[in-house]
Order: sequence, then C-alpha cells, then structure tokens
Amino acid sequence: MTTSPSPATRLCWIYPDRGTAWQRDYEEQGVWGAYREIAETLGLRMSLHKPEEVAVDGTDPTRPRVYLNGERVTPEDTIFVTAIYSLPHQVVDVANQVYLFTVLETLGFYLPIPPWLTYLGEDKLATVVHLAQSPVPPLPTVRVASGREAMTGHYDEAFANLDYPMIVKPANWGMGLGISVVHNVHDLRGVIGLAGGAETPLVAQLYVKDPRETRVYVVDGRAHTVLQGNKEGYCLMVTKTVGGRHERAFTDLPAELDSTVAYLSERLPTPYFSVDFISDGERFWLSEIEVDGAIGFSMDAEQDVVARSLVTARFEAYQRGHARWLADRERR
Repeated sequence: MTTSPSPATRLCWIYPDRGTAWQRDYEEQGVWGAYREIAETLGLRMSLHKPEEVAVDGTDPTRPRVYLNGERVTPEDTIFVTAIYSLPHQVVDVANQVYLFTVLETLGFYLPIPPWLTYLGEDKLATVVHLAQSPVPPLPTVRVASGREAMTGHYDEAFANLDYPMIVKPANWGMGLGISVVHNVHDLRGVIGLAGGAETPLVAQLYVKDPRETRVYVVDGRAHTVLQGNKEGYCLMVTKTVGGRHERAFTDLPAELDSTVAYLSERLPTPYFSVDFISDGERFWLSEIEVDGAIGFSMDAEQDVVARSLVTARFEAYQRGHARWLADRERR
C-alpha cells in the first residue's frame, strides 16, 4: 500500500540580508514577523537565509546532502522560496542567488517560484515579451543597458516608437527606487549616463498622467485580494518609503481584468504572484508582475485581517504545490 508523503515542515526564504538596522527593523515589523506567525499556524517553521548559509555535500552525487547553517534539509521536508532580490545594496548577491537557485532545482527541491520565472519576472522587458498576448496590454517598453559607451547614443533607434515624456527606471529594481521622468533626448542621455556608473540596465515606458494603480494578488490562479492606490508626485510613485502616497483600499476585481488574470495564471506557473495594472481612467495597462509580491502589515487592523488571510492562502497554496510535487515524483 502506498502511503501519502509527509507534509513539509520548513519554509525557507533565500534572502540576501545586507540591509541597515532601520531596514531590518522595518521588514521585521512589516513583513517577516507576521509571516513567521502565520507559517507556524500551518505547521511550518519559516526562516530567512543568506545564499552563503546553504552548503551542499556532493561527494556522492547520487545522494547529495543539503545543509542550512549546519542543519540538514531535504526535498521532502523543505520548501525553498527562490525569488531574486536585486535592489542596489543586493546587487553583489545576484550571481550567488542565480547559481544557488539552479543548484536547488537540480537537487530536486520543490521551488514554488521556478528559477526561470524569477529571472523573467525580475527584468521588466522580459516580462513584457513573455506576456505579449495579454488581454490588457503591457506598457510599451524599451530596454537599454547603460555602461562605458552609453554616451555614444547607440541606443537612439530603440526609442523611435516611444514618445516623450517617458518614465525611465532600472530594469530590475523595485520599491519605486530610481524612477525618473525624461522630456527629451538630453534628459534621457543624462539618466542613462548616470546609470552607467553602476552598470544598471534601464527600461523606458509610456508616461501615464495621474494614473490609478490596481494591484491583484493571485493564489492558485484566482484573484484573492485587490488593492487600489493613487500614484503621486513627479515620478508617479505609490511606495511610502520613497515618498509616495499609498492610499489603498481592498476592493473587488474590476470585470475588465478577469481575462487577463486568467491569462497570467496560465503563463506564470506558480501558486502565488501579484500583478500591477495602471489606468488613466479610460483604459488599463499591465505594469509589472511580482512573483514574490509582499503584502505589508501594521497598516490598520482591518487591512491586517485581509493581509493575514492572503498570506495564509499563499502558504497553504505552497503546501498543496509541495504535496502534488511529491506525489508526482513518486509516480515517476
């Protein structure tokens, strides 16, 4: 008689912690503390790990052993969350994350965010191309690499189909960091030149005046939670930490987004993701996806209840995905 596989007992984030004391405290109070509490109610021990905390004994490649700070973990008991973090202070860790994610996948661990998907989701132009047939179209986007030869203007032709003004931002950052508005080619070259100081690739996108943002959190292919917010300021940000106004309310999914959420669920094989849409009041554009879309706590009691429900649903979806993965492996 075949017995059902035991459920996972650990949920481990690969997270390069290079933050300041303020950043660590902010993240602990707003995200990680609540995540740990919710995981515990589901029988999971949640922990964060820098890439270098993972060690693999491959002396017998048929039976590799994986350790987290000296404690052995196995594909049967551990779910790894492998989303790339590439903010400016984490850039030095990107290669280590990429290679480690590939190693963990090769070792047979269940990764609810497959490495190829986090690579694609992290780069805004790759996202646009992957989702080209979306019913709600992606924002028109141009991607260029900065660097030592940026002053040559060799990228000029790539901008022929995008009018000024345009939003320019790093291709793989987040939280509203690095967003600029350019009104002419001189502004554009100046921003690209500055980005070259850190070899930062950029994307330029259509500038939507006074847009409203709709963020949809998707669990197992269905919209679970919908947030609304107004982008504000010269660079149209909503992120509080960089000066934006994050005036959000939980609402129902607008009917015109139903087919797009279904399309994204087919194209993004992960139990959980979030997607941002922006609207000028007349039409929607698909702005970006986040395969590890965090939701913050400590906003207010009512919203924290919804946030807790969403994170619980996310972790339960990971548990179901892990169980299916184990069952599929046993059948092979």
